[in-house]
Amino acid sequence: MKKHTLSFLLPAVPVLSTGEAGGQDALRYRFQIYDEQDGRLDVQSHYLDYEHRRGFSKYGLRLAVDSLSGMTPTGTHARGNQEDWLFQLIEDERRVAVATIEHEFDDFTLTFEYAHSKEQDYQSNAITALVSRQFNQKNTTITAGVAYAFDEVLATPFTNNFEDEDKNTLDLSIGLSQILSRNTLFDLNIGWGRNTGYLGDPYRRISQIQTITVTDPFGRPFEITDTFDYPENRPGEMNRFVAKATARHYFERANAALKCSYRFFDNSFSQQGHTLEVKWIYQATSELSLTPYFRYYRQTGADFYLPSLTDSGIDGTGKIDGSGPNYSSDYRISEMEALTWGLRIAWDPRPDLTLDLQIERYEMGGLDSRTPSNFFPTANVISAGVQWRF
Repeated sequence: MKKHTLSFLLPAVPVLSTGEAGGQDALRYRFQIYDEQDGRLDVQSHYLDYEHRRGFSKYGLRLAVDSLSGMTPTGTHARGNQEDWLFQLIEDERRVAVATIEHEFDDFTLTFEYAHSKEQDYQSNAITALVSRQFNQKNTTITAGVAYAFDEVLATPFTNNFEDEDKNTLDLSIGLSQILSRNTLFDLNIGWGRNTGYLGDPYRRISQIQTITVTDPFGRPFEITDTFDYPENRPGEMNRFVAKATARHYFERANAALKCSYRFFDNSFSQQGHTLEVKWIYQATSELSLTPYFRYYRQTGADFYLPSLTDSGIDGTGKIDGSGPNYSSDYRISEMEALTWGLRIAWDPRPDLTLDLQIERYEMGGLDSRTPSNFFPTANVISAGVQWRF
């Protein structure tokens, strides 16, 4: 079996590392299929990463393509029938490029990143800067970061916005990583963020059965009861707080590590969320590792979430500018829970080559009595990757 080192406790990162083969460059490709049941969304993703080290500097480039198709709930129901919820077919493709530069000097590490993504109805540009410093004979690391994204929600013939809308995001973070013993690591990360601009889903609408008064050609008024659909109108700003604690411990006799993490978030939409994750990283042989994992997530609903405006006391306005009244039928901001479990298998047939396969099951469910159960998807996720260090 592989002899234990502290690196066995370090988390697997999506961006490449040079590993133990001594190479200066690394290339990784990953393919993933996210498949929701009952004809819901299907997402196929391709990721290509390249990393190059030169002295105390590291340069990385990631290219990604996500292709999405399938059915998703619109948040509206059929005319006059609140039990017949409507779904629509969507197709889209997203292209992403991320460039990273990292430089080490003395006890400091500086990291800069630029990311760009584009799809038919959305484009994003984001910059990130991180600085970390090691203390206490490199047993303690403090990291601070700032990220800013300036995005645009693009107008299309199928979206609620008739012109391009801005969305801006600011994130501040600080983190502590502490080696507690030869076999134990502890991480604590705290973040604050703020979103402003158009924060809604440009496809999401909400239904309301209303009785209105109209006038016939002879000027005589009469009442009509019908179902009317309005674009959702979320607030134009949101503040967020996030905290995450992670502990890893290596069990020498089992030649395995246990990783446990807890994440809490709170935002100004009156939402709170809790995530608990457990991983067992077992080094079966010097070439093969098995990682079963389990993750549970639970959140409260946003204070403006409503499946329908009927009998809510709120009349739809057609506004999307964030001013009141606010409402959204997006099931993803309802009171809900999600359960994920899976297995990752990694194999090193050669010192410079790693192959891995990950199989995952995802189940989402509502916790309130008003959101239709068929809004919440279940999905199977399969991904496979190869990494070559040279």
